[in-house]
Amino acid sequence: MNLLISLLPALFWGVLPIWMQKKTGGSFLQQLLGTSSGIVISAIILQLIFRFHISWPDFLLYYLSGACWSIGQGGQYWGYTRLGVSNAVPVSTAFQIIGNSLIGGWAFGEWAGWHDSLLGILALIIILIGVMVTNGMIQIARDQLGAYLLLLVTAAGYWGYSAFPHFVSGATGLNGFLPQSLGMLTTSFFIYLGGRKKFSGNDAWGVRNITSGLIFSVAAATYLISLRLNGLVNAFILTQLNVVVSTILGIVILREADAKQLKPTTAGLAILIFGAVVMVQI
Repeated sequence: MNLLISLLPALFWGVLPIWMQKKTGGSFLQQLLGTSSGIVISAIILQLIFRFHISWPDFLLYYLSGACWSIGQGGQYWGYTRLGVSNAVPVSTAFQIIGNSLIGGWAFGEWAGWHDSLLGILALIIILIGVMVTNGMIQIARDQLGAYLLLLVTAAGYWGYSAFPHFVSGATGLNGFLPQSLGMLTTSFFIYLGGRKKFSGNDAWGVRNITSGLIFSVAAATYLISLRLNGLVNAFILTQLNVVVSTILGIVILREADAKQLKPTTAGLAILIFGAVVMVQI
């Protein structure tokens, strides 16, 4: 059951970028604002049903987690439009895995001793090789370097998104979903206000992307549960298998690559999955 719960975020996060690019549209700012609005709606509904209780210190930690998410997600949404889903997702995944694995393994003590650390670093190297094969990073155009750098910088937001819930003392799982969603919405709103004049789109306030938030909510809610059941490293690594879903669907549905690229992409994803399997064995 723990494994099933940990795989649900990968499925829904994998489908999300395809849904947004194919159905909802809008600029990355409108996608970010709409997604966070949908998440808040879902969180309010869950709060009214289950009436979760949470202390103010834990509320703040979850709120900061959500605020960090807006930075990471905004960077990734921008990457979809600049690089394409099948290119942006594997690279963003690599940056997230590196940061969260090292934070969880070393800062939170989830890797015990030199053996776990050595195995963890080996798994990270395998994952990076998989991403490079999947993405064809050796062939990156010079004018794309800035886009990949932005993915790296904003990935720090994802690290905070995963790390802050680890510090809570009382609230677990879905108890923190509402404050986390409020952090997402407020930060997304300020990011939107800062860039709306420069990045126009066909979904002025992200209304259509509220559906994206509903999809995201399933992934985010089950991820919060998985963090407690499986630990930061295992929970996060398994969710990052969404790269398989996103990349394949990006090629097949969005037609971001031709048939010749499908073979190396599949091989790279297989390597990435193997690295993730090695990681969760620690």
